Amino acid sequence: MTALLLAAAVAVKAAAMAPPQTLNIVHHKLKRHAQASYQTLEASIVTAYDRAKAPLYWVTFQSVTDPRDVLYLNVFNTPDDLKRATASYDALAPAHPELARLTTRLASMIEAQTTLLTTRRDEVPYTRTDVDFSTMRALRLATFEVKAGHEGQFVDAIRQAGGGGAPWIIYESTANPTFVLLWPLRTRADARHASIPRPLRELRRAYKRTDVGVYAIAPSMSRVPVEFFAKAHSASPKPKAH
Repeated sequence: MTALLLAAAVAVKAAAMAPPQTLNIVHHKLKRHAQASYQTLEASIVTAYDRAKAPLYWVTFQSVTDPRDVLYLNVFNTPDDLKRATASYDALAPAHPELARLTTRLASMIEAQTTLLTTRRDEVPYTRTDVDFSTMRALRLATFEVKAGHEGQFVDAIRQAGGGGAPWIIYESTANPTFVLLWPLRTRADARHASIPRPLRELRRAYKRTDVGVYAIAPSMSRVPVEFFAKAHSASPKPKAH
């Protein structure tokens, strides 16, 4: 079972959606020439979970510059929800062996995988009112591997960059000093306005590595509750929702 299948059911209201408290961020680097087969198989997995009526959901994105780079967001209320999602899958799997078979086939197309369980930092509030997790159709993601002992400097720079509010959301790994800035975007073109804040760019001595990418939503490879995209159904085509 790969990490992309570990998202718990989330009760999402049609009103303005607050940034999720816990986010499981999964990257898959696909093998060469596997993109088309991967997309078709992932769509089949979505259908299989529909038939099983499984309370497990995920949102899938692909890099706008490298189709081999696939990103999954699994949304939780608390880090412990990840364990509960795993337990839900384990209880469901015996009655639906096709889920394991399909997942095994999908894994054979993956060259590398990383997963990061994060919790939201609230030092700077997210202030955009025109886009949130339920209306985004693209996102920009910047991951910072902060040097040990420099976490305080990094958070101070975040506060300075955000001032009274920010167009991005900050998450921190539950396992190590890694921070993620996430910009929800209505379109991939909006990424041109989502630059890394200057105080962070000027603090390069505090982190070892920065990964930045822009991703567009992949509707056929996503499985979300109906309510998740209900807000935006009149603004843009709605991804496959279940």
